[in-house]
Formats: sequence, C-alpha cells, structure tokens
Amino acid sequence: MADHPSIDDLADAAEGLLDPGRSRWVAEHLPGCATCQESAAALAAVSRTLAAAPAPTMPSAVAARLADAVAAESAHRSAISVPAARTVRPRPRHSLGHFADRTPHPPWWRRLVPVLGVAVTAAAVGLGGYVLSAAAGLNEPPVVGVALSTGDLAGGARALQASRDLDPHRFSDAWFCGRATTDGRITGLVRARVDGAPALLVYTREDGTSSVTVVTGCTTRLPSPTASAVLGR
Repeated sequence: MADHPSIDDLADAAEGLLDPGRSRWVAEHLPGCATCQESAAALAAVSRTLAAAPAPTMPSAVAARLADAVAAESAHRSAISVPAARTVRPRPRHSLGHFADRTPHPPWWRRLVPVLGVAVTAAAVGLGGYVLSAAAGLNEPPVVGVALSTGDLAGGARALQASRDLDPHRFSDAWFCGRATTDGRITGLVRARVDGAPALLVYTREDGTSSVTVVTGCTTRLPSPTASAVLGR
C-alpha cells in the first residue's frame, strides 16, 4: 500500500465501498495523519454542500422517464429471489464517483476554495445529469465483438480488460443487474458473446481479489450468474 490513502480511497471509505483490508488500513492511518484528515474533512464538506444545494428544476418529460425507470427497477428487484444463505448488503449511497489521485502539499482542495461555489453547482448538475442519463438508458455498457469461452474465461476476460478502459456504468440497467447477481464492488461492465450466447461480463473486486462473472437474463428481468473466474489480486 502507498504511504497515504488516495482521494479515491478516502471517498470510497466514507461510502463503505472499500474491501475490509484496505478499509481497516485507512481507518488506522487517519488518526495519525493530519494531511489525510484535512482531505477527508474536505470531501465531507463538499458532500454536505452538495446535499444543501437546491436541486435544478427537472423537465416534466425527463421526470416522467425517470419515474418509469424507477418503477421498472422496483418490479425487477421484486422478481429476483435472493438465496437465504446469501448476505444482502445495503445499497451504498450515491457518491460523487472517483476523484483524481491526491497531489503533493498543499492539499488539492485548498486550490479549489476560490471556486468552490461554482464547482459544487457544476457537480450537482453533472451528477444529476449522469443519473438521469443512466435511467434513460444512455449509460449502458458497450457490446464488443469478442467471443469468449467459459473454458478459458479468466484468460479471455483479462485480455478484454487489457484492451479497453472498462467502466462500471453506475445506475444503468446493466449495473443494477450486476449488483443483483454478484458480490463485491463492480469495477467494469461489458457485453460480449460467451459460448456463442450474448452475456454481460461483470468485473468485481472484493477483499483485494478481482473476479469476473458471466450474467445472462438481464433483458428478461430474470438474471442469473452462469460462470465466474478469479482474475488475480
């Protein structure tokens, strides 16, 4: 691990998204590091400011489409039965996404103080637009012309991951499908053909281990994981 947690680590720790080992390291590091305490406090201040900022007026057409998307997701979740032995984790709060890596002294947020008001407003509008675009089906993962086999799922998934910059496509239908059928933090989503059939590849990370799971049935609202492989630590 690095000497200090990154801004991503601090933001994810506040949202409960870090794996247990790294979360414990951040918790043990913070009490003795004034610099990281300042960064964590700055992140919390931005979150509070965003929460207090008035939401922009939503066009009626967009509001109707968002209501339809929420109703469809509610019906989708009601149709999914979760095995009794599986722990259902609380859904994390919506975060601001990933911050850039922390730069040397002085802390990055001090340079943003003069324009904090403008940045907060832009972030609020940008986040709202991102969520709305996802709900409207505009943030779905791409379909790639790659054929994979469950016989060498790990090798094929690694090659696909190395060939492109995968995105988790948060709040999309595919993201909700992946969350309903896999454990761990989703780090990437992509659609491809596996054993000749269309499928969703869900890349996850948990306890420091990266994995990939093949999920089918997302479009029918009856998703199920059909194969998985460990990609490494």
